[in-house]
Amino acid sequence: MVPQSSQLRVTVEGNPVHVRRGKNDGFWSNYDRGIWEPGTQAVFRRFIDKQHSYIDIGAWIGPTLLLGCQLAKRAYGVEPDPIAYAELVENIKYNRPLTNNVRLFNICITPVSGKVSFGSRGDGGDSMSSLLFSSGRTSWTVDGMSLQEWIERNEINDCNFIKIDIEGGEYSVLPTMTAYLRSHRPTLHLSLHPCFLGQQEVRGVNAKLKRSLLRLENTIRILKMLRFYEYFYDPRGKVPSLGMTSLYSCLRHCLAKIRWKPVALLVMCMDSIRGNSSALVLTDQKWDVTAASPS
Repeated sequence: MVPQSSQLRVTVEGNPVHVRRGKNDGFWSNYDRGIWEPGTQAVFRRFIDKQHSYIDIGAWIGPTLLLGCQLAKRAYGVEPDPIAYAELVENIKYNRPLTNNVRLFNICITPVSGKVSFGSRGDGGDSMSSLLFSSGRTSWTVDGMSLQEWIERNEINDCNFIKIDIEGGEYSVLPTMTAYLRSHRPTLHLSLHPCFLGQQEVRGVNAKLKRSLLRLENTIRILKMLRFYEYFYDPRGKVPSLGMTSLYSCLRHCLAKIRWKPVALLVMCMDSIRGNSSALVLTDQKWDVTAASPS
């Protein structure tokens, strides 16, 4: 029995869950209050169902898994950062039997299977670890596996939703996933991190322009690979503006509300030029734009 003093209690889908107390207490407080990524939560509630499994690539310490496992038939969580993974294991263990349908994997989804370098610019465990930071302040050698091989090994044949949030690794991993995505057409909740492409501390107008073009070029490349999906949605168009004040933020939020595929693409490209992280939902299912946004 884990002592209650080492746990925090938060509410997910109306159910109390327990998580490890520690450096992420502030995050869990925002999560409990419903102000953490309301767009992500809206996407999960719309596209995950009890007839299918879902895959969470970049599960971190479990905020999306604790939600998704209550909505899905089975939930598969992938997290290569060993510090985050240790906390993830505890957070899932604390909540049995609610989380009995969760399977966890301390591996990295990679273009080619084998050992890979994986790292963090900090101490690790902070949701910011990535394949791109293998030479960062903290690094590990982890097991890498292609999506296709991992799915075949685990005999996953009923997945209709995949979340990918891997801090820039998506630019190298997604091209090797498109065959599976095209064939099986799971709804894809994709976070793009163009901010991690190119040198972070460049100086001069020309250098910054080249970096922006690099980010835009790579984002367009990814979006073209996924153009077989019928609908592209920006989840921020489904939630309130949350007090955005800058002109760009207001414009970005207004555009996100326009449910037209070219506009979604334009928004993603605008974000890539600015180096902003953004999320996109790619699906063959229509999302009812008249449905009430979550509060």
